[in-house]
Amino acid sequence: MKKIFCVLLVLCLMPFAVNAKVEVYFSPSNKCEKGIVEAIDDADTEIEAAVYAINNDNIVEALKKAHDRGVKIKILTDRLQAANKSSKVRELYDYGINIRVHSKHKIEHNKFAVFDNESVVTGSYNWTNPATNKNSENCVFFIRDKDAVEEYDNRFKYLWQINTKKKSDLWFEK
Repeated sequence: MKKIFCVLLVLCLMPFAVNAKVEVYFSPSNKCEKGIVEAIDDADTEIEAAVYAINNDNIVEALKKAHDRGVKIKILTDRLQAANKSSKVRELYDYGINIRVHSKHKIEHNKFAVFDNESVVTGSYNWTNPATNKNSENCVFFIRDKDAVEEYDNRFKYLWQINTKKKSDLWFEK
């Protein structure tokens, strides 16, 4: 009887797991920032992020903590934004996080992250303090549709491949 109940419970809950609701937030507010920090904190194995700009103190600290606990992190960001005096890109690079600045396309304007190859966060939200406190931005949590996650993951892998480590390392040596 207990086994039948468990099977029925799983079958009843499956539609909710498949049709998981996404959350949408707007800034200025700290909801996008908090959601990204929580996603980083919850990541078990891997974070792949393509983001235009990074200088949000709380997101940077969460990335460092994730790195320290062994999460494999890859970040691709825009080279002009990375050169900005408020950018935390060099800090993350010096910390040992696998980060590249783009060398293809005019700008790297994406803002998405794939967590553990299971979920995606995306939107216009830059990983910056102004995006949290001043800008009108949006973020969508969590896309869990397998096909959509795979599309984002494939795009990240393509961008990572065409924006080589060699060219990125040369940029950091400047």
